[in-house]
Amino acid sequence: MMKKQQGHMSHLSHSHLHHFFQNKELNEFYLSIAIRTFGESLISIFIPIFLYQLGYPIYSIILFYIINAAGFLAFSYPGAKLVSKIGVKHSLLWSTPFFIVYYLGLRFVETHGWLFYVLPLILSMARVLYNYGYHLNFITHSERKERGEEISFIGIITTLMSLIAPLIGGLIAAYYGFTVLYLIGAGILLLAMTPLFWTKDKHEPIDFGIKDLYCESISKKEIGNIISFTGYAMESIIGRIIWPIFLIIILITVQKTGLVVMISMLISVVVFYFAGRITDKYSKLKILKFGTILYFFAWVGRIFANSAFMVLVIDSYKNISEKIVHVPWSAQTYDLAIREGYFKFIVWREIVFNLSRIILMPIILLIFYIGFMPFVISFGIAAMFSIGYIFLNSE
Repeated sequence: MMKKQQGHMSHLSHSHLHHFFQNKELNEFYLSIAIRTFGESLISIFIPIFLYQLGYPIYSIILFYIINAAGFLAFSYPGAKLVSKIGVKHSLLWSTPFFIVYYLGLRFVETHGWLFYVLPLILSMARVLYNYGYHLNFITHSERKERGEEISFIGIITTLMSLIAPLIGGLIAAYYGFTVLYLIGAGILLLAMTPLFWTKDKHEPIDFGIKDLYCESISKKEIGNIISFTGYAMESIIGRIIWPIFLIIILITVQKTGLVVMISMLISVVVFYFAGRITDKYSKLKILKFGTILYFFAWVGRIFANSAFMVLVIDSYKNISEKIVHVPWSAQTYDLAIREGYFKFIVWREIVFNLSRIILMPIILLIFYIGFMPFVISFGIAAMFSIGYIFLNSE
């Protein structure tokens, strides 16, 4: 009887996987993301740590990201019009040269100080094209009933590629130098686009203007989404800038920091899988509320991280709780986008992200400029903003 049940479960699992990979457009997208992440991880650097080790104070590094957010805001609508004209997949392709120039420019920022103010704008152009292309491509080919698993699968792919590539990149750089590594990485970034063009590109018409985006921002029905998107924008940027620098201060070396991050990311791969499954089976908003509570305490815990062991425990817990929040939050966001006109919604959401950072990040900059318990205060602020996730609209 047990054998019969196991055989039945095996058949269901095989059938489920077969159905999951039947979507040709998404399969091409998965392959492209995997190759791209590998290529990008070969030549990318941990930017906050890199700039910090060059001698830039933390408040200057925050300014780097404020310029990036301002650039994104300026290019948002023109970028949407360009994406509409060239096609969703071509926007991903066109973003690649900007990324290549950006990563190359970072290598010269120490000797050419003016690049510090130009590179964030180049990154803005790259991100506008890439983000719109990425979300539009995913949203038009993902399936609502499996969206949680599809988001998780992309997360697993990018995590694994992000772990493998730096190890290989280090070996290539050691034996052949950075120039060879850069050429290989740039070539892989371009190669990553080829799977997307195995099927026809899609042109998304723009049926909204800047006035429509403004009206969306002051609409009462969008208040919940604005709070949620602002919460994500702030806690994620603090996690991207401040936490890595804090790690390097606590752990002293890049090697130790990399090891701790690698262990916590490996744990998160398993959580990604389960987060995707439960997102598709149960209420996204209930999971989101539960995950938000867990994630709030992950930020509170960071305030007390003062040793390598504590950092490992807290970062692992953070990665687990983050996936429980982000998978249902992303899935619900895509559901809302489809109901509300997804191109306009995606552009508007990105505008809210970056406008929030332009308005609020100067406060974090000022905290670090003053220098009174800046890490404790910024982690406390991130914890407060992380609560914003639960305000995402249900319909």
